[in-house]
Amino acid sequence: MNQMNQVHVRVHPHVRGPKVERFVYSQFAEHLGRCIYPGIWVGDRKDIPNDGGIRLDVVEALKALEIPALRWPGGCFADNYHWMDGIGPREQRPKRHNLWWKQSESNAFGTHEFLRFCEMIGTEPYICVNVGSGTVEEARSWVEYCNCVEETHLTQLRAQNGAPTPWKVRFWGVGNELWGCGGRMRPDQYADLFCQFANFMRRTDPTIELIACGSSSQNMEYWNEIFLERVFSYRLHHWGPLFEYLAIHHYLGRTLSDLNFTDDDYYGLIGELDQLRKHVEKAAALCRAYSTPDAPIRLIIDEWGTWYVEAVTENGLYQQNTMMDAIVAALGFHLYHDYAEDIFMTNMAQTINVLQALILTKGPKMCKTPTYYVFDLFRGHKDGERLPVDVSSPPLPRVEGRAAVSVSATRAREKGQVTLSLVNAHLEVPASVAIDLGQPVTRVEGRILASDDVHDHNTPDEPERVVPRDCKVAPNADGTVTVELPPHSVAALTVSL
Repeated sequence: MNQMNQVHVRVHPHVRGPKVERFVYSQFAEHLGRCIYPGIWVGDRKDIPNDGGIRLDVVEALKALEIPALRWPGGCFADNYHWMDGIGPREQRPKRHNLWWKQSESNAFGTHEFLRFCEMIGTEPYICVNVGSGTVEEARSWVEYCNCVEETHLTQLRAQNGAPTPWKVRFWGVGNELWGCGGRMRPDQYADLFCQFANFMRRTDPTIELIACGSSSQNMEYWNEIFLERVFSYRLHHWGPLFEYLAIHHYLGRTLSDLNFTDDDYYGLIGELDQLRKHVEKAAALCRAYSTPDAPIRLIIDEWGTWYVEAVTENGLYQQNTMMDAIVAALGFHLYHDYAEDIFMTNMAQTINVLQALILTKGPKMCKTPTYYVFDLFRGHKDGERLPVDVSSPPLPRVEGRAAVSVSATRAREKGQVTLSLVNAHLEVPASVAIDLGQPVTRVEGRILASDDVHDHNTPDEPERVVPRDCKVAPNADGTVTVELPPHSVAALTVSL
């Protein structure tokens, strides 16, 4: 095909913008399907290299991504999880029924194992407490067990279990999806419970940062507003802020197939990102409205990503991950960059073997998915200052109001480098992208994720069908940079000015 879209990009590298928080590139791991067992925990299996039960191939892969935070233990599982089941001698831990995901829970992977895993991969833990079937005292005690420095019964128990030094867990979620699997509550009902939980958790450790359960795409028109109005009607500001973050959930592609999708399905999925933008915009506006200078509220999207018809309870929400997922992930991150002032964290669902996973395992084998490589390509954006970008691009077919090529740019404060990420979402037409940074470019390096077919994917048996490669990019005599993007591709450039 001789046709090629011509795209012109103007980056403004000296206009200081808001910081893209590194936590935007966080993850979520739930006791669901094969995410924890055997995605992370393999126990005493001899056929999978592990360190005290934690599989090392997964550790190596996730450590390389420098994931900023990991949410655990759920998800729906969180509101039926009692944390004391998962501490102490492993052979004495009770086996429980996993209420929502219809499987047995051995409790072999509990608080100590999770926090050790976080240390191994270099991430901050984000713990979600049980509000739906738990108690205030249970939640408060978990904070004490993890964070308290005083000598108490719980800290002595922690030491007996192998952790004399507190972990000082920073992020704590107060329940999950309280409008659904977390208890089918009304927003005002949850607000009352939230104030109670937050009060005692905060009193136990005033340094923790609390995350309130916000809306889904189905109730975004009313949940957040009613919850926030109810919480702030108490006028308890003299006690200090109740929470720092409001978390929303948003899934895409619920009627589509993971592999057997059509071109129309693909473009329809890209169009669904507009609904995600609307959800983010509405929630962010409410966070701003209820913020004060001394108590800002920022937004978290702690469950998001694709969820296809193949992902059902019976198979542990397992689905394949193609170049289509890579495009959705990249465009999602561009959206989050647009709201950098409002968004503190996002957690894609989920890390291993569940929904839009980074990693898929099969016994001792594993593979990195196309989504994994988007996280890898976009690492340069973390904590960078978002730069204004003007993009002149032909439209994307079948998706009203969206350009074929999307570009986002950030500038690293300490290095003076500019990171650009580019997405050509067109299924058939490549793009030649000319980038003007307004000053001479001394050096540019690039990597690109592309494949012949948007259905292409990796499996544990064929792990390198879709992998990034270096892309041909060099400064031009006029100071611009030109890069060619194949159809349905994602690229990242590092530019030194």
